[in-house]
Amino acid sequence: MTNGSLDQHLFPNGSRNGGSSTGRRRTGAAIRPWATRYEIVRDIAIGLHYVHHEYEPMVLHRDIKASNVMLDSSFRARLGDFGLACTVAVNRNSATGVAGTWGYIAPEYAICGKATRQTDIYALGVLILELVTGKRALDDDHVVNSDDMHITDWVWRLHGEGRLSECLDAAVLAAASEDEEEQMGAGEDAARLLLLGLARSNPNPSLVENRPFDPGG
Repeated sequence: MTNGSLDQHLFPNGSRNGGSSTGRRRTGAAIRPWATRYEIVRDIAIGLHYVHHEYEPMVLHRDIKASNVMLDSSFRARLGDFGLACTVAVNRNSATGVAGTWGYIAPEYAICGKATRQTDIYALGVLILELVTGKRALDDDHVVNSDDMHITDWVWRLHGEGRLSECLDAAVLAAASEDEEEQMGAGEDAARLLLLGLARSNPNPSLVENRPFDPGG
């Protein structure tokens, strides 16, 4: 699509974890405004809601990550690359066989080998955290101690210390510094999305809801 994949903008210095390294080099400037990132989350959630709840038979994507989110000319997001996706029969709620990218694979999926709506939603939660923080799911840059091996570890720790606001991508803060309305949106919505990302990437699958995001909210 016109503006390539999300990872090219979110991680302009290069991609890891299966991200695309081809195509035009992006600067990341285009998605610095908070409103753009918020709409990207909303678009991805709408797409995932469609394949999970509206399309028949249900489709499990199984590889949700930044490099599989495509951006059009207006930076509206589309969930792409269904190469690892599978359909699920009406009388079933899971599919067998582990597929996907490390960092986005739910713990129970890696152990039991069953893909469900919840395992897709876990990956969405990780992607939400990446969009808000500007950091990769698995990246030494945000590892402060041996317990911070994954982006969820890092965000959970800061949340427990009452420092959740420190997770917001510095690029977003810089873009919002001269716009009071953007500052308010970034502060309030970022905290909400960080909590949403943590809830969706909870290691306990029974606490991960089937509905990933309210498309109208």
